[in-house]
Amino acid sequence: MSTNRTAPDLISVVEAAYNVDVPESEWLRAIVEALRPTLEDGLGMFAYLYDTSERPFRVHSLMHDTPVDANGVAMLTAEVNDEYVRKSWRSPSVAMASETEGYSDHPAVHEVFFPHGIQDVFTINARDDVGVGAWIGAPLRKLMVMNEDVRARWTRVAAHVRAALRLRLRLAGKGTDGDGTNGKAEAVLRPNGTIEHLEGDASSAKAALRQAVLGMRSARGELRGDPDRALPAWRALVKARWSLVDDFESGGEHYIVARANSVASSGLGLLSSREAQVVACLANGLTNKEAAYELGISDSTVRVLVVRASQKLKVSGREALIAAYRAEALREG
Repeated sequence: MSTNRTAPDLISVVEAAYNVDVPESEWLRAIVEALRPTLEDGLGMFAYLYDTSERPFRVHSLMHDTPVDANGVAMLTAEVNDEYVRKSWRSPSVAMASETEGYSDHPAVHEVFFPHGIQDVFTINARDDVGVGAWIGAPLRKLMVMNEDVRARWTRVAAHVRAALRLRLRLAGKGTDGDGTNGKAEAVLRPNGTIEHLEGDASSAKAALRQAVLGMRSARGELRGDPDRALPAWRALVKARWSLVDDFESGGEHYIVARANSVASSGLGLLSSREAQVVACLANGLTNKEAAYELGISDSTVRVLVVRASQKLKVSGREALIAAYRAEALREG
């Protein structure tokens, strides 16, 4: 496996993620199978759902076909302290396991990975703000360093998996977006951008929704074999609010549904909802550019929102902004 080679079809991963109506084990397995041709290094794949809000650390829907047995997998997530959880499961969405501070000293890594020839793990970690996440890993025979272009590509894939997981949680009544819309279908369009139905805030976003559906169609069509063009064409959200769910058929016609699925953020009175969403993305380890992709807004808009949020919280610099946001959220929580 080489994470530096051009992946032939990462759009298949995005499509699998947005199949939000299937049982969670089936959902997770479909994503893994879509990833396998690109990531597998002959040592199988890991995947599970988890909840970091609970102790002991809870893992469920585990699937793997690696040399590691179930007891070994349990060792990897047992007896981990809050600091290690913060640096791993609450870490940036794409990483090599070896990038996590403490990885090489983790007892389970020595007892579970190394005896089976696993030196590193390429990980996609899609965690929602409620602490529930989907972790997918490809064990590697060698330590690897990920270059920034590759990381950017996979971060876009992870953004879609995270958005899809967030939508699944909301449709199941396990997550909230704060305004009661939780996964509500607010627009229906055809793949050519024709609008069939609009309601709520979608009524004022016709052009953006139409453009997003056309980008989705291009990503699934002529751009499909070029992930570095296809993924930017299909953003994780439209105008920081809607996820485009895989099309359905009715009367021989195909339709695409835009469901309310905005990024959750602390309801800080000092910040607008959009400013809070941007800072929440930064607090989760995303860069400005990654936050723009995640929210489906422009890079320049993110920069403006960061400046406004910094001014309102009376801080200067990214780290100070994140610290002030977290402190304010704790006070209001």
